[in-house]
Amino acid sequence: MLKGRKSAVGLDIGGACIKALEITRDKYDYVITGYGQIEVQNEAERPDAIRELFNQCRFRTKKVVTAVSGKSVIVRYINMAQMSDDNLDSAIRFEADKYIPFDVEDVQIDTQRLMDLPNDDGPEAEMKVLLVAVKKTLVEEQAGMLVELGLAPTAIDVDAFAIGNAYELNESLSPGIEEEKTVGLVDIGANKTCINILRNNISLFAREIYLGGNDFSNAITRRMGVEAYEAESLKRDPQDREAEVQEAIAPVIEDLGNEINLSFDFFENQYDGQVSQVFLSGGGSMLPSLEEEFESVFERRTRIWNPIEGLKIKSDNVDIDSLNKFAQQLAVSVGLAARAI
Repeated sequence: MLKGRKSAVGLDIGGACIKALEITRDKYDYVITGYGQIEVQNEAERPDAIRELFNQCRFRTKKVVTAVSGKSVIVRYINMAQMSDDNLDSAIRFEADKYIPFDVEDVQIDTQRLMDLPNDDGPEAEMKVLLVAVKKTLVEEQAGMLVELGLAPTAIDVDAFAIGNAYELNESLSPGIEEEKTVGLVDIGANKTCINILRNNISLFAREIYLGGNDFSNAITRRMGVEAYEAESLKRDPQDREAEVQEAIAPVIEDLGNEINLSFDFFENQYDGQVSQVFLSGGGSMLPSLEEEFESVFERRTRIWNPIEGLKIKSDNVDIDSLNKFAQQLAVSVGLAARAI
């Protein structure tokens, strides 16, 4: 059915779980042709875990797109005089040291022209530019590991932008999604939360907050005096201890919600307009009642987002029950795969 079509695997190497999702581009459709995930305890387990995933999932391709994140990744939105893309690549080398806290020779730099800015009183027309710098050692280590595993890394993205790619794909395939002028994407992972604010599908703000699902688990462990594995279970399904769990995690929800709100406030002070809707994804968003809690904190429409909505599924090679159960964790994987097809 899909012979000869273009395929890519989005490989999300998370702090607690590695997720791999293969999307194949048919003539008119995007089809999930493989999926799997595996938990890891530490960074040393990653190579073996990835090898096992690819052995189990029977992907059609070895072409992989993955992502980096953390303090070795710098994202800046800057204003520059309008110029051609070729001139931008040259000019950014002279400007980069203003925005990057590393030696320019130690980083890989990428830029994207986002939009032209209105020229009301300025002497020259300006444009908004996205500047991304990643330490070369991080890129080389990640790519090298994948090559050693016999895979073919075709691109290395940034988590926040992968989430944006997934949203754009999801929106284009799902007519039921309301078109919002400005939306906030919030992906809650194990160790961090990624924020990407899009206006008309253009990323104008991205940030990482170092709070995530593990902080919910740790709060339950401390407050309720249970082991880590039991805290994980209670976090997903508190059963008759829901009140205790809610009391335990309330401070973390407040801290994370306040940090996200600060990002929304900063964006709204920089741009003319409001973040009108928030879409939650990631493993941390599976916490019961989080949607309602955050809607109250943000004072704006907030909903859990399914990043595989609108994609077709090749059922003979995918565990559909598992895929649907963990769908909201797959925003990064979907966005990575979509980039290469």
